[in-house]
Amino acid sequence: ANGIVNVSAKDKGTGKEQKIQIQASGGLSEEEINKMVKDAEANKESDKKKRETVDTRNHADSLINETEKNLKEHGDKVSEDDKNKIKLKDTVPIKTRAIKVKKDLLVKNLYKIR
Repeated sequence: ANGIVNVSAKDKGTGKEQKIQIQASGGLSEEEINKMVKDAEANKESDKKKRETVDTRNHADSLINETEKNLKEHGDKVSEDDKNKIKLKDTVPIKTRAIKVKKDLLVKNLYKIR
């Protein structure tokens, strides 16, 4: 638990031996740790919203790509009206709430045609 690692190796054929020692370099002071904790707490809500935005966008992108792939493979089995209802790639906006609405609409329309 002292942050030191000792490693040695010896070549039995030549008898040569090599050693290396790795030590922790200082670490953080108690003050630095407290400052980092306070910063993390202060940015908690902002980070949560950013994470939600990224997760929502990634899920919507995956769903859109999967839908387009399925339309290419099975498009002949789907009416033009249904195809137009689920083609959303160009209309997905940047705002998280709007992405959620479009994603939910896509899922709803996909279940209708299954």
